[in-house]
Amino acid sequence: MEIAVFKRELFAVMCDVQKILHETMAPICQQHGLTLQQMHVLVELAREPGLTAGRLSDQAGILRTNFASVCRRLEARGLIERRRSETDRRSLRLRVTDEGRALLASIDEEVQRRYGGTFAAEPPETFDAIIGGFRALDELSRKLVR
Repeated sequence: MEIAVFKRELFAVMCDVQKILHETMAPICQQHGLTLQQMHVLVELAREPGLTAGRLSDQAGILRTNFASVCRRLEARGLIERRRSETDRRSLRLRVTDEGRALLASIDEEVQRRYGGTFAAEPPETFDAIIGGFRALDELSRKLVR
């Protein structure tokens, strides 16, 4: 594939994904008092508890200068907590609290209520292809940023 074609398609897909997030997830996040960035942090931490702030900032794609305020807001609401690492006492690890997990469950219920019918109407192959594409893109991005 030509790099120019790849670049054009990559930007088109990224615009589509941003549009989907802003039209579907942003209103649900707002309803629950979250920004999309805060939601992303919660989802990443639920998926991989105990990340350091630096690693989570990198994974979530949030600049470290902005990341501290995102975490402070989540911590102030009792949705995440910082704990000292058991292996390295200098290191702080982040975790989603029970309250944060409850909020994520509530958001999942709202997503199901709003969009469950649409998802159910799609053949499983559609989602298999989309997830496969996401994974392939993630793998490629890891090779490109080495």
